[in-house]
Amino acid sequence: MNDPYTALLELTEREHALVVAGAWEELAAVDARRRAVLAALPERAPDRAARAALTCAADLQVASTALLEAQVDELRRSLGSVAQGRAAVQGYGAGVGAVPAAQIDLSG
Repeated sequence: MNDPYTALLELTEREHALVVAGAWEELAAVDARRRAVLAALPERAPDRAARAALTCAADLQVASTALLEAQVDELRRSLGSVAQGRAAVQGYGAGVGAVPAAQIDLSG
């Protein structure tokens, strides 16, 4: 890879592309590589180019985080709908004409 600042920006771009694509399974590997690059960076960026790469990476990370939050909210809504549907189906099962479990012959 190029210098660590360019590498960080490239990894952040890759991570964002995975978030956009919904490829969550691949995010952990990219995140691990990104964290390793971050850990090796000096406390202060050495020049303007490095600071520019860091700024772009930070902006892209904010966008990725917002997109992930929106995707999590949508997943929660979907799971809530599934839970409501399951409760409704169970309610029907206990309705009129249902055979109590104690009256079902399970002996085979």
